[in-house]
Amino acid sequence: MHPRSLVARLRQPSHTGPNRCLPCTVVNLALVVLGAAVVGAISPATGLAVAGLGLALVLLRGYVVPGTPALTGRYLPEWVLHRFGKVPTAGPPPSGSPAEKLRELDVIADADDPELTARFRAEWIDTAGELAGDRGRLRRAAAETLSVFLREIAVKRLDAGGISLAVGDAWVGQWPSRTALVADLATERTLAGGAWDRLDRPERADLAARVRGVTDRCPVCETETTDTDETVSSCCQSTAVVAVSCPACDDRVAEFDPSPAAFAPGA
Repeated sequence: MHPRSLVARLRQPSHTGPNRCLPCTVVNLALVVLGAAVVGAISPATGLAVAGLGLALVLLRGYVVPGTPALTGRYLPEWVLHRFGKVPTAGPPPSGSPAEKLRELDVIADADDPELTARFRAEWIDTAGELAGDRGRLRRAAAETLSVFLREIAVKRLDAGGISLAVGDAWVGQWPSRTALVADLATERTLAGGAWDRLDRPERADLAARVRGVTDRCPVCETETTDTDETVSSCCQSTAVVAVSCPACDDRVAEFDPSPAAFAPGA
């Protein structure tokens, strides 16, 4: 196998680059150093090989020990996780209300009782149907949204479920399903121009994800969605969420914080 192909197969963008978890990285580097030292005491050459292999895996995959995120969250003291920003702390509320912004964009009619407007819903569902039925069109929509060349776009299904989007080797984002990615790109296309284009990319992505949490029907097949209370595990922590799913597509459309103040889904 060509070295570049091997590196590409080992690389795990969801745990490296901007998504690298510092507690997990520190724990794994410590384990690599400890393992290399133990082996090196018997055979210095083998110890160096263990150190080199371990560092390479941490660089490419984020960790060397399977289950690291769960182990780190379970066994590291809370004050350590806090130092790395893994435990949420109270702070000032974000400026502006996402619900109000969606109301101003005519996506929802009432910020206090979010529900998609008829005009937005009709165009959004039509656009989602077009993107869902054509893989090439979906990739073109992603390229246009990110302002990159089509050849740079890579949409991949993850082993653990969900979909990731990358531009070249740069990881862009992760969605719970292809339907969720289709929905967000449909939101981008439906709202393109004017006030929407004046928002920065992270805010547009956040608002698009919130739209998925508001809908009561799947944007692809228009089947009524179902809501369930679940616990999802992310790096170093578990979170209670409400999962919005389509029983017909068997896809998760959104996950969001069930607290009344949140209103918002996550990706």
